[in-house]
Amino acid sequence: MVNLEGNGVHVAPWGGKGGVNPWTFIPSGRICEICISASGCVDSIRFTYKDRDNVKHLSETYGGDDGSPHTVYLQFTFADDENLIEISGTVRVYGGYTVITSLSFLTNKKKYGPYGTTQGTSFSLPVAKGSFGGFSRNYEDYLDSFSVILYPY
Repeated sequence: MVNLEGNGVHVAPWGGKGGVNPWTFIPSGRICEICISASGCVDSIRFTYKDRDNVKHLSETYGGDDGSPHTVYLQFTFADDENLIEISGTVRVYGGYTVITSLSFLTNKKKYGPYGTTQGTSFSLPVAKGSFGGFSRNYEDYLDSFSVILYPY
C-alpha cells in the first residue's frame, strides 16, 4: 500500500492490525541513532536525530517496555557519509497478535541487526533513489505494525 504523506510517500504497512496507539515520526534533521528493545518480537523502537545545529533530540518510545535494548548507532559524521539504504524485518503471530518480530537496517557502511526473532514472513524495502523521511504505524505492548515514509530525490 502506498499513501502520500506531505511531500513523501507512505509505504506498507507491515505487521498486524492490532495496536491502539498510532504513531508517526518525521525527524527535523538526520537520524543518528535507533534504539530497539526486542525479545521474541520487537517490543519497542525509539529514534534520535540531530537538528541543523547538531543538537540531539529523542522521539517517544513506540511500543511496550519488555525486551532487551539494542541500540543501532548510525554514524553520521560531519561529512554525513552514512545513509540508511534498506530496512527489512519479519512478521508473525506472537502472544496471539500479528506483530513485527525482527528489524534490520542497512546503510552504505554496514548492516545493523537483525534485532528480535527472525521467524515469520519477511519484508524488505531497499531504496536506491530517495531517502527515508520517517516512520509510522501502531503499537501497544509490542510494535504491532511498521511503515516507512520515503522522499524522492
